[in-house]
Amino acid sequence: MSLLRNFIIFLIYINSLSYALQCTTDCYFQSNLSTTFEIPKSCNQIILAKNCGIRMSFSYSPYYSSLSFNLQHSNYSLGDFYSASVELSDGGSFDFYYSIDHTCNHKDDCAIEFANNNIRNILRRLDFNHADLIRELSPLLSTNVSIETSDVACFDSNERVRQCGIVTKPGQCQAVQQLTGRQKTNRTCNYEAYRGAKSVSIYDFGSFASFSITCNRSLCNGPMTQQAIKEIMFKYNITKTTDGRLNNGLRLSLSSTFLLSIIVFLLYA
Repeated sequence: MSLLRNFIIFLIYINSLSYALQCTTDCYFQSNLSTTFEIPKSCNQIILAKNCGIRMSFSYSPYYSSLSFNLQHSNYSLGDFYSASVELSDGGSFDFYYSIDHTCNHKDDCAIEFANNNIRNILRRLDFNHADLIRELSPLLSTNVSIETSDVACFDSNERVRQCGIVTKPGQCQAVQQLTGRQKTNRTCNYEAYRGAKSVSIYDFGSFASFSITCNRSLCNGPMTQQAIKEIMFKYNITKTTDGRLNNGLRLSLSSTFLLSIIVFLLYA
């Protein structure tokens, strides 16, 4: 019993140390794409926290481009969360968005270190002709025919053809694929989204990832179209694999201090 009591005390002590991390927090700023990453002097609020975190976001449209950073202390699991999306609007407009949420606890202000070490590589990956990307995606996602004056057919999850949008009740086709585990794909018609943008959306936690498309061409949510879109996203270096992954590694969910405590317990038990 004394060994168990000592181990519990040790865990409590280790856990208290984990909150002694100094993290810059409540710091949001935008940066010029051509300048080096630098924390503004106004970002001077430091807090003791369990984890440090940062969100790096890149946005691009024909009218603007921006790179933003948001430093916050975090209590979420360690690791990275990637997301990317492309939205096509009627009239030829589009929006491209890419972000990374990083959480760490190996040293003070480790989130700033992550940004310094990775921002150049991220910007190199995103340095492509966005108009060319849209030209390749548009024929797969959208049609020039008004969705409100035409019928639309979609695949269901069993890849059977189903009527989706009709003139009196227009809709859009959707395909949502889980890229981890059983990799199941849900194919359907969405009547609620017919006025929304045609889009590609990707989320990657490492241990969970998904790849989704929303489109208004008949049968545009089938496996062949989905794979063609994945290959385009890979071609432009947005994804790291041809199956649509933004991140190859698994998310770390156990803290190093907790792992250390387990090792110490096993050594001295």
